[in-house]
Amino acid sequence: MSSKDAKMDYVEFTHPGGCLVAKIITPSVGQNEAPLIREQVLAEFSKATRGRYFILDLSHVSLVTSLGLGMCVDLRNCAEKAGLKPAVFGLNRHLLDLFRLMRIERLFNILSTRQEFDSAIGK
Repeated sequence: MSSKDAKMDYVEFTHPGGCLVAKIITPSVGQNEAPLIREQVLAEFSKATRGRYFILDLSHVSLVTSLGLGMCVDLRNCAEKAGLKPAVFGLNRHLLDLFRLMRIERLFNILSTRQEFDSAIGK
């Protein structure tokens, strides 16, 4: 498996309604995963419509290390520079508590329900 193939195992992308949804499909985001996820997501920003949402879907993630949190903040900042509204979806109770503890939830629009997610993508 090439390194490019390995990177594809961490993120699935969709572009509903001009938004960019990056679904992280690995259960943990740490030292190994964070730089690869960041690289992939940044490459997808150009496919989203300015003024729409960048949604980081963490519904399959159960563990985020400090490097993973840094990646989330970095992606949020890059999304804003690209003209996208940053949001996060699918935080389990543990991750939501972690985002609150580190005050990262203030940087994102937190989409707590599927209805909020659907509304953000224009469904």
